[in-house]
Amino acid sequence: MKNILLVTDLATQTNRAFERAIKLATTLAAKFHILHVCPLYSSPGNKKQKISLKRDAENMIKNSLAAHKGVKGLKPSITVIEGGETFAEIINHAEKVRAGLIIMGMHGKVKLLDMFVGTTIERVIRKGIKPVLMVRDTPDDGYKNVLVGTDFSAGSKQAFHIALELAPKSTFHLVHCYGFPNIYMGDHMAQHAEDVIADLAGDRLDRFVKQNKRMLKKYKVTPEKFNFSKVKGDTSSSLISVASKVKSDLITIGTYSNVSIMPYKLGGTARDILASPPCDVLVAKGL
Repeated sequence: MKNILLVTDLATQTNRAFERAIKLATTLAAKFHILHVCPLYSSPGNKKQKISLKRDAENMIKNSLAAHKGVKGLKPSITVIEGGETFAEIINHAEKVRAGLIIMGMHGKVKLLDMFVGTTIERVIRKGIKPVLMVRDTPDDGYKNVLVGTDFSAGSKQAFHIALELAPKSTFHLVHCYGFPNIYMGDHMAQHAEDVIADLAGDRLDRFVKQNKRMLKKYKVTPEKFNFSKVKGDTSSSLISVASKVKSDLITIGTYSNVSIMPYKLGGTARDILASPPCDVLVAKGL
């Protein structure tokens, strides 16, 4: 990964994303880019003169960098953009710097607004094509337990590969969640159908693992550091449950690039996990 883009709103709760971005940029020897999008305010009075906060924002970012010992040698580029739609500016700048990953902190939600358009993170994922890492926790070190949720889509495959690149020394837990149609067909038939669905899910999981053996070998992930299993149940709740059991510090999932019938909402699993994440979350989009 050659370029990492940290997006900051300069709020206190995004300091964790700042720290994680510095650690990843250092570990990966990637170029480190920092972006802040700030609004333009109008002063009271007849002239309504525009008030620029650009210089103040740049100074705040520089001060934050100076407070981190780990930033030495990274030579980060700082960009502050005034005005415009925040999510659109993030997407455009990520393309401009050829970011391999966008890193953002968790943001507070305005319930009525989010009901219709989602948070900035959700909109960046939904409208853009770059993988996004949402940081929830203060990073002590590199990731140690990574939960990979897969539905065998291009998005979940990309999320898996990015996780291998970001945290090759982690223990990986690959999980496929499968469901069973909620229709009555008699006890005997229902049990048979459920067995068939479970077997199919297991077969697909085995094939997925075999297809990705080359990537495991590339990042030197040994068998004892790689577990895979299938779980019956709702995807988001099942993944959160497994994350708790294995003490995951990162969940990786994929989302789809197709336009949904509700284009202002993010897809179900990604939306549910981002809404109440138990740890950091990486979302990648299949193209």
